[in-house]
Amino acid sequence: MRYLITGAAGFVAGHLIEHIFRTDSEAAITCLDLAEPDYSFLDGKMHDSISLIKTDLLSMSDLLKTLESARPRFIIHLASFSSVAYSWQHPIESFMNNSNIFLNLLDAVKAVDPCIRVLSVGSSEQYGIITPEMIPLRETAPQNPASPYAVARVAQEQMGAVFAHGFKLDIVSTRSFNHFGPRQTERFVLSGLARQVAQIKKGRQEPVIRAGDIRIIRDFIDVRDVVKAYLLLLRKGTSGEVYNVCSGTGRTIAECLDTLMRIADIRCEIRKSDSLVRPVDNPVIVGDNGKIHAWTGWLPKISFESGLADLFEYWMRRL
Repeated sequence: MRYLITGAAGFVAGHLIEHIFRTDSEAAITCLDLAEPDYSFLDGKMHDSISLIKTDLLSMSDLLKTLESARPRFIIHLASFSSVAYSWQHPIESFMNNSNIFLNLLDAVKAVDPCIRVLSVGSSEQYGIITPEMIPLRETAPQNPASPYAVARVAQEQMGAVFAHGFKLDIVSTRSFNHFGPRQTERFVLSGLARQVAQIKKGRQEPVIRAGDIRIIRDFIDVRDVVKAYLLLLRKGTSGEVYNVCSGTGRTIAECLDTLMRIADIRCEIRKSDSLVRPVDNPVIVGDNGKIHAWTGWLPKISFESGLADLFEYWMRRL
């Protein structure tokens, strides 16, 4: 099977490529990114089945050439400025980039081969500020985005629906909840906290963890479960539909820190850092995964504690 992955230098893409090859040894993957990906964790045979192309998704001519040469059966759209914090610092750039690269991609698919199935990866941030009675969040819940990043994700999903219904493109959408795992940058909350704990364990940082609002509740899921959901949606999802990809369990950041410290066998002081607090933040985001389970059979398999231990060990090795 032929796949095309945008945002191929990112954290999720590496895990997705590994999973594709585990399930389809004959896969051919075209990877698009402006950055040079580090695929040192892949073996030689996998490298031979990957084509790396530096493509600017804002350039329609580049996209058309790439799609015409790659001729994928499936596209997984991971490319974005994925940091909510970055979107607050650069709202115009974040919104324009994330919206326009997806619009260009759909227009190129429409021109080259409308039968290509596109997985549009969205975010739980699209739900925004919610009321307690809405938990757990189902796909039917209203979207009330509370950051520039989230607004762009809503626009992406709605544009996908327009192209699916209006132009008959084959588009499946996700609202993916917070995921984590080895190789994730410290810009994201659990990986940043795991890095600090590893630094303290190694004696390279005073026993003080700097964090944002540790009272917020999030639905965390291991990235290795997430990429399994993505492949199942490519094969079993219904065009025009949107699916939560989540664990269904909420945890405060404080609970996550307690688990990390228990894994590392250390105790630390926790200090609030104003630089890590967003102007507006959702106090609770917990999803319902009943729809994706009913339609594809998917459920997360990796426990939160096991995934967090793997993330901590990654930083211990990396440091």
